[in-house]
Amino acid sequence: MSIQDPSETIRTVGPREGLGAGIIAIGLLSVAVPSVVDQLPSVANGGSAEFALYGMSVMIGIFVIIAGVMTFFIKD
Repeated sequence: MSIQDPSETIRTVGPREGLGAGIIAIGLLSVAVPSVVDQLPSVANGGSAEFALYGMSVMIGIFVIIAGVMTFFIKD
């Protein structure tokens, strides 16, 4: 039985990596929103695209605020 050196241990995904991936996903979502709004069934049937964009923008804003607040709680 050998003692394993701590520098050789396998690093797992931590909170910072998860937060980074979440922020990247939010960025991709915000870029894709304008191109997919016209494909929504409610908009395609004569609904208001402005209302859909407003709702999606509010959701993205909430997620970004949560991600920003969580950066204060992540300890290294």
